[in-house]
Amino acid sequence: MFSKIKKYVIGFFVLCGGILFAFLSGKSAGRKQEKLGTLKKRIKDIDKSIKGTKKSQKAIKKTLENKKKALNDIKTKKYKKKKVTKKEAKDFLKNFSKEKK
Repeated sequence: MFSKIKKYVIGFFVLCGGILFAFLSGKSAGRKQEKLGTLKKRIKDIDKSIKGTKKSQKAIKKTLENKKKALNDIKTKKYKKKKVTKKEAKDFLKNFSKEKK
């Protein structure tokens, strides 16, 4: 009777040892560093792309501000009327019509 119980107890410990060995030496054993390395590389790549988009957004904001300033300058600029004689206007219109054709 003791030998039957002894077989079951030893079999149980062998089974537990086999499961423990399978977990420790399985496919994923020792690959934690590899996985962390690839994740860190992906994080660096994503950070670089985020920085690039931020830079481009800053550039776009600057160009928008410059265009707004230029538009405001155009709106506020007042043109002075220039006195032109009839002869000068006639000559200008002749030259202008010739250039368009």
